Amino acid sequence: MNVYKHELRQNRTATVIWAISILAIAVLYISIYPSIAANPDFSKIIKEFPEAFKKSFGMTNNSLSTFPALYAVILNLVILVGAVQAMNLGAGIISKEVRYKTADFLLSKPVNRYNILTQKLLSVTTLLMLTNIVYLTTTWGLIRSIIEPPFQFEVFLRSSLPLLLVQIFFFSLGFLLGVALPKIRSVIAVSLPTVFGFYVFGLLDTVIGKEKIKYLTPFKFFDLNKLTSGGTYQTGVLIYLGVLVALSIIGSYLIYQKKDIHIT
Repeated sequence: MNVYKHELRQNRTATVIWAISILAIAVLYISIYPSIAANPDFSKIIKEFPEAFKKSFGMTNNSLSTFPALYAVILNLVILVGAVQAMNLGAGIISKEVRYKTADFLLSKPVNRYNILTQKLLSVTTLLMLTNIVYLTTTWGLIRSIIEPPFQFEVFLRSSLPLLLVQIFFFSLGFLLGVALPKIRSVIAVSLPTVFGFYVFGLLDTVIGKEKIKYLTPFKFFDLNKLTSGGTYQTGVLIYLGVLVALSIIGSYLIYQKKDIHIT
């Protein structure tokens, strides 16, 4: 498991930075909620916002008057940042071997390509799981300490899980692109347009239709407002997500086994 341990060491600093960034969003909004809830004028301000602006951040007219509605807004931003982290990890963990010209050294070791890819896959999964554990434990502790009436833990956990699920989608997509593309000179130049492209595409639900759009962008797989209000997942969406992730991972293995590695 040398490759696995090496990748954990290589990516631990970046993971800490991403985890802090994600937490900062949640901590900021949760911390100011008591002040917002005590001032009814904030709800009036929200109602005056343009519909396009409210839609882009997942807001409703009650987004600042109740904590479940506010938490849906928080999750909308948290998932967006988390998606970029996952895409960066997925696309970068393979492509860096070509970018930094270390592929020949790695492939010359007594370990086959399947093993290399598996260890890299496990390392990214571990890093994303750690990010989510830190987010869940810290955020829940903050919610319990300052939010009244208390937010149910089951609802909190169920509504927060889309962060990990959307990250898995973007990680698997990045993993596939990192294997399939001949050379990625800049990971961020690939991950940012991809993630924000999906995010902006999700804003077209009024044109394409809400039922159709939820299968075209991961940012619409889950109705965050319903989840924070006690709703549940749609089984069909979970199965669809699982199929997409499986196809990306399987495709990555098939391509990498036959890929000619060029480092020049």
